[in-house]
Amino acid sequence: MAKKRIVIDAGHGAQDPGAIGPTGKREKDFNLTMAIKLDALLQANPNLQVSLTRSTDVFLELRQRVKIANDQPADLFISIHANSSTSSTANGTETYFSRSTSAPLAGVIQRHMQAATGFKDRGARYGSFQVIRDTKMDAVLLEVGFISNPAEEQKLFDNDFQDRVALAVAKGICEYLGVPFETEKPAAPAPYPEMTVTVHTAAGSTYTGYNIKGITWVPSRPIGELLGGRIGYTKSKVTINGEPVETQNINGVGYVTARDLTKQLGARIFWDKAEPTRVEIYPQ
Repeated sequence: MAKKRIVIDAGHGAQDPGAIGPTGKREKDFNLTMAIKLDALLQANPNLQVSLTRSTDVFLELRQRVKIANDQPADLFISIHANSSTSSTANGTETYFSRSTSAPLAGVIQRHMQAATGFKDRGARYGSFQVIRDTKMDAVLLEVGFISNPAEEQKLFDNDFQDRVALAVAKGICEYLGVPFETEKPAAPAPYPEMTVTVHTAAGSTYTGYNIKGITWVPSRPIGELLGGRIGYTKSKVTINGEPVETQNINGVGYVTARDLTKQLGARIFWDKAEPTRVEIYPQ
């Protein structure tokens, strides 16, 4: 079976922050974090070929996002956003489609996503947004929750909430395409002590790393892309900006040493002396 091509679009970026929440959190950062998490969940699926319109804090015109999907051509286009309203009490999760052929996709994604958020179900509905109107494949725009609502803003930037929603959207995509959700099987526990790795960027988050013989190993793709790097794979090794580095494969995910990752991308890394299992990574 030919791989299904999926384009994940993180709305806004760079000088376009999107909506701003009551505490100053920016929609563009939420969108990017969610896109990277969703990409990481789908990348390991042999039935799918996944790409992002942006994996760093850059600006793309709407027509550029459309062109990326149409040029592949993709089978699905998923645009990720956080909603906003002049009323701080507006709440809920909704999924937009522009063409009737995309309505079934919107329904499946909305069902999975709303169950994961626990927010009010605003349903799958029509919307004439350019990125889902001018793309030529099934396309939806997700409004996960209202960043303008203080309670939902807090949830949107919670790491566990983000992981839960990304997992739900990934399952919805696979259900709609009729392909198995490959990572649904529980991963075997890694036989190494766990490390808590926090990335201090605007779209940063916390990840699980491992201590292997005194060396900290971190998941290459999500952290590398948050730091602005190009992460690839060649001959069983992770490449960072085209340079292969020492790699550990843990439950199907490529891990690299924290020092290799930060050295290649010019980032700074600190180990917490008070809590030896905590690692802090900062961009240069």
